[in-house]
Amino acid sequence: MARSAKAAVAAVWRERLARWKRSKLSIVAFCRQEQVSQPSFFQWRRRLASMEPAEEPRRFVQLPPVWPAAGVQLTLPSGAVVTLPAQASAELITVAIRAALVIPLEDQRC
Repeated sequence: MARSAKAAVAAVWRERLARWKRSKLSIVAFCRQEQVSQPSFFQWRRRLASMEPAEEPRRFVQLPPVWPAAGVQLTLPSGAVVTLPAQASAELITVAIRAALVIPLEDQRC
């Protein structure tokens, strides 16, 4: 199969898998509705997952053990600077960093 034909089939399956996620149907019901075999579904789901680019690792910043007298400044990727007062608690700073990184709630760990 030519490279462009493979890319076209992969695009069809990528859209099909997106429809399955949105549908909330079981794999069995979805495959029946789409008239595709379950082994093909699993094969393409696995193949496309391996083709996805790896997530960029999260970068953590080591905070000083004692806050500077001037407070803590966070420089966001957009260039905006958030300044927290010197008396800010570690909890407030943690919340600010998590909000700046937009970490999904299920990934937040203490």
